[in-house]
Amino acid sequence: MLKKLVMFFFGPPVKYVVSQLNLHAQVNQQIKIIEGMVQDIYPSAWVINSRSQAEISKIKKVFNLPENLDMTISKNDLMFKNYIVAGFSTPDTFKAYLVRTVHFMDIIEKIAERKWGKNQIAQSTPFLDFASGYGAFERLLIHRLPAEEIYTSDIKTQGVDFQVEQFGVKGIYSSFTPEDFEPATKFKFIYVASLFSHLPEDLFKRWLKVLWELTDDDGVFVFSIHSTKIIGEDIDFKYLDSSEDSNLVGSSVEDRITQADKYGTAYISDSQMEKYLMELGINKQNYYQYPKVFCGLQDIVVVSKKENIFDDTLKFGYFDSTKY
Repeated sequence: MLKKLVMFFFGPPVKYVVSQLNLHAQVNQQIKIIEGMVQDIYPSAWVINSRSQAEISKIKKVFNLPENLDMTISKNDLMFKNYIVAGFSTPDTFKAYLVRTVHFMDIIEKIAERKWGKNQIAQSTPFLDFASGYGAFERLLIHRLPAEEIYTSDIKTQGVDFQVEQFGVKGIYSSFTPEDFEPATKFKFIYVASLFSHLPEDLFKRWLKVLWELTDDDGVFVFSIHSTKIIGEDIDFKYLDSSEDSNLVGSSVEDRITQADKYGTAYISDSQMEKYLMELGINKQNYYQYPKVFCGLQDIVVVSKKENIFDDTLKFGYFDSTKY
C-alpha cells in the first residue's frame, strides 16, 4: 500500500523528469553553442561606460594615481571576472580591481623602501612579476619603474602577450615544469602573488627553488601563501584540487587553468614553510613572514640573501574598495 501511495503522488513527476532528460541534453548542447557564439563576439577588453569611469576617476583622485593610467582590462582577466561572479556591479568591479592594484603597489613600495631606502624603488630592477596573469599590477608599476626593466611571466601566454602589447614590459612564457624556466638574467625583485597558494607540494618546492636561484645577491624574493591557520588545521601541507580558475563557469574566459593536479588551493604551516626554506639554505635571519597582508587573507614571505632587515615594524596598508 505504501509503495502504491508513493508512486501515486511522486510517480508522475519522476516519470516527467526522466522523459525530459534527452530534451535537457539537447538544450545543454544548444547552450554550449550559444556560449561559443558569445565568446566570438565578446569585446577583447571590458567596456568602460560613464558609471565605471566615474568610479575609476574617484579612485585615481583618492590615491593620487596617474591621470593617464591605462585601464584596459582583458576579458580573460580572472581577477576582474571573479568580482563580477561574486556579485559586484561592473562599476564597482572596476573600483575594486583598481584598489587591489594600489594594494599590490603598497606592498612593493614598502618592501623596496625597507630594502634600498626611501624613494629608491628604482633599485629593484630588473623586476620580475611571476604568475602575473593579465597585468593588474603592471599598469601601475610602469609609472614607478622603466617598462623595459619589468619582466612579466605567466603560464597563460595570452596574458603575457596582453601585457607586452598594452604596457610595453618584457614577457617570458612559463610552463608547468619549473626547471624549464630559464630567463637570461637574475632579478633584484621577484614578486609572486597568489601562486604558491595554488600549487601542490611537489611544484611548490620546485618553484621555490627555481625562483630563489634567480634572485640577485642583493635582491628580495616576495611571495604569498595560505597559512594552515586560516583553516584551523594542524597539518604541514594541504592541497585541494579546486581553484577560482577551475570553479569559474563562463565561456568569456578563454584560458582558465583546469589541470587540477597542478593548480588548486594549497595551505602550508609556518613550520613547514621554515623547513622548505632551510632546505634551500635560507635560515630565520634571511626571511620574515607577514600574516594576512595580501588581500587580508594570504601571508607574505619576504626573503633576502643578505641578513634580513624585515620585521614587524614594517606595516602595510589595508585597502577595502567598499570604503571609497
